[in-house]
Amino acid sequence: MSQIRTIGLPLRVTPDGQLERSEGAAAILSLIQAMVATTAGSWPHARWFGLHERFLAINADVEDQAGLADAMNDALARLGVEWARVRHVRSVRGAAWGERRFDVTLQVGEDGQPVSASLTT
Repeated sequence: MSQIRTIGLPLRVTPDGQLERSEGAAAILSLIQAMVATTAGSWPHARWFGLHERFLAINADVEDQAGLADAMNDALARLGVEWARVRHVRSVRGAAWGERRFDVTLQVGEDGQPVSASLTT
C-alpha cells in the first residue's frame, strides 16, 4: 500500500499556498491529541470531538481502555476517516501526580503496520 498523506495539525501553508500534507499516521495522532485536549462543550455541534472529559474519567488502574478506543474511532468515523483505526488505548503507570499517560496503537490502511504513540492529559 502506498503511504497515505493528508492534511495534518497544526495547519500549515506551503510557499505555493497549499495546505501542507503530512504522513497519515502522524496526522491522525496529532488529530487525536487535539481531541484529547478539547472538552466536549467546546464545539456544541460536535460534542463527540471533545474527548478530554472521557480521558479524565477513566479508571487509571485498568490497563486496557477499550471505551476510549471506541470513542476515538467514533470521532474519526464522523470526520470521514475510514483509512485509520485506533486498535488499543492503554493506561501507563508512573505518570506524574495529576497527570495521566496513555499508549495509543493506531493502524493506518488495511495492511498497515500498527503505529504507537503516547498521550498525556
